[in-house]
Amino acid sequence: MNPQPPAPGGERVTAAGVFREEARREGFVRTGIARAGEPPGTESFSAWLAAGLHAGMKYLEETREARADPVRILPGARSVVCLSAPYSEAPFRASDGAEAARYARGDDYHGTLRQRADRAARRTARRLATPFRYRVCVDSTPLAERAFAAAAGLGWIGKNACLIDPSRGSYVLLAEIVTDLDLPPDDPVAEQCGSCVRCLAACPTQAFPSPGILDASRCLAYWTIEHRGPVPDRVKEVLGDRVFGCDICQEVCPWNGPSAATARATRAGEEVPLPTRAEWLAMGPGEWRRRFGGSAFNRSGRRGLQRNAAASAGSVGDGNLLPALQRAACVEEAGLADAAAWASRRLSERG
Repeated sequence: MNPQPPAPGGERVTAAGVFREEARREGFVRTGIARAGEPPGTESFSAWLAAGLHAGMKYLEETREARADPVRILPGARSVVCLSAPYSEAPFRASDGAEAARYARGDDYHGTLRQRADRAARRTARRLATPFRYRVCVDSTPLAERAFAAAAGLGWIGKNACLIDPSRGSYVLLAEIVTDLDLPPDDPVAEQCGSCVRCLAACPTQAFPSPGILDASRCLAYWTIEHRGPVPDRVKEVLGDRVFGCDICQEVCPWNGPSAATARATRAGEEVPLPTRAEWLAMGPGEWRRRFGGSAFNRSGRRGLQRNAAASAGSVGDGNLLPALQRAACVEEAGLADAAAWASRRLSERG
C-alpha cells in the first residue's frame, strides 16, 4: 500500500492536534512528533553493540536495523508520534526491605500502554477525514524509542541513559504510534544535566563507563531482569535489597526530586504489597500465575525472582532465611540453586 501523500499544512497541524487530544484522554502526559527517519544516536548505538556493552541481550543485535528505521516496522512510515505516561515515584518496597523497580507495580505496562495508545490512534482515525495506517510500539517492539522521544521533544537522554522529562523527571514510560501520515515534527529540548554526575557516582557497580553509556554487564537491572541462569558472585555481593531491577540512578537524579509526602502516601497505600524475600522463595507456580501472571515481573519469571530473592538474602545477611535457602539450593534450576547455595554459605560463615 502506498503511503499517504503530503497533506496541506493546515491539515497536518490539525491531525497532530487531534493525536495530542486523544493521547491526553488516555492519560499520556506528553506527546511529541518525530520524523520517521534514522534517529539521533544511531551510530553511538552501533558502537555500543560493537563494544559488547549490551551483555547477553542478543536481540538488540538482531533488531538493530529495525530500531533505526521505522519503515521496517510500518512500510511507508513518515512520522512517529511519541507518548509518555508517568508512573509512581513512591518506592516499591516489601515489609522486609526488599525492593523492586517502581514501574513493576500493577499490570504489565506493555499491555496497558499499548491498549491506551491504540485507543488514541483509533479515535484519531475516526476524527480525521484522511485515512491512515499506523502501528503502536511499546518497548518490546524494535524501535529506538528513547531516541525518537528525545527527537520529538519529550525530554533529553540523561547521563544515566534514561529519558528525562523537564517537568516530570525520568519516572515515565514510553509508547509510540508509527504512522504513514506526514505530521509536523516537534523540536527537541536541550540537554540539561549540566555538570551533575550524581547518577554516575551513586551506581553501586559503576555501570556507566562514561556519561550516557551503560555497560549492561555491570547493571543490576540487567542481572535481575534480563539475565537467565546464575548471577556472578561480584553482582550478588552488591545486590542489597533489590529483587527486581534497580532505580538508584533515578533516585539520586535532581530532576526527579522528592515527591510530595501526601502524594507518596496515597500512591503507596493503593498498591498491593510487594512480597518479602521469604514469600518469593515459598511461592509456587499457581500463586505466581495468579498474582503476577499479568505483571512486569514475568520478564524475570518465578525462578528468576526466587534467584534474586536468594541472592538478596545473602547480600543483606538475612539469617532467618537460612533454612529456606538450604532447601532452594537443591532445586534443579541452576540460577536459583547457585544463588541459594552462595547465600547459605555466606550466612553460615557469619554465624
